[in-house]
Amino acid sequence: NWENEKSYPDIISVIRMSDLYCVSLDYLLKGEKPMTDYLDYLEESTNTVRSNQRRTKLLLILAYLLIWGCSMVVFWCLMSPSDALGFSFMFLWVLLPAANFVISLLIGWNDCWGRWKWLAAPVMGLTYMLAEYATFSTANMISNHFSPVNPPEWGMVLAGAVISLLGLGIGALIHRRRRGKRPREESAAK
Repeated sequence: NWENEKSYPDIISVIRMSDLYCVSLDYLLKGEKPMTDYLDYLEESTNTVRSNQRRTKLLLILAYLLIWGCSMVVFWCLMSPSDALGFSFMFLWVLLPAANFVISLLIGWNDCWGRWKWLAAPVMGLTYMLAEYATFSTANMISNHFSPVNPPEWGMVLAGAVISLLGLGIGALIHRRRRGKRPREESAAK
């Protein structure tokens, strides 16, 4: 395909061919003439990868915010006071912790934000606490005319962060194993 100008090899293959034929990368890629098509291809590939990474990050954030926002809408717009226990169980003890775990797992798996990914744990812990505070605590304060003002349940930050750290850790391990298998698979293919 490369010789027929249909596609270009990946950079790892080019480096291996350079070593195999004992020629410089410059000679292998350019030959006797300048090769702007390959540079354009590399730039386009890099931009595509970056775009996909940005899209993944954005989708993960939006998915979490959508789940979090839906729980607020359900509580304030679709729920009656008699449904409080069901809401508490469904959203605060099942859906939001599961969302924390799964989104964190995907962040770790895709290595989003590199080493900064670990900051997702306190952020998700904070949003978990805010879910309870924006629903039950606020409803309680409204019914009592804000007397007394309920303080946030800071223990929920810890609970949400621990759930998130668990997901991040498992995702990071999967990412590391996947990345570690690639060189072995490539050497076995030789």
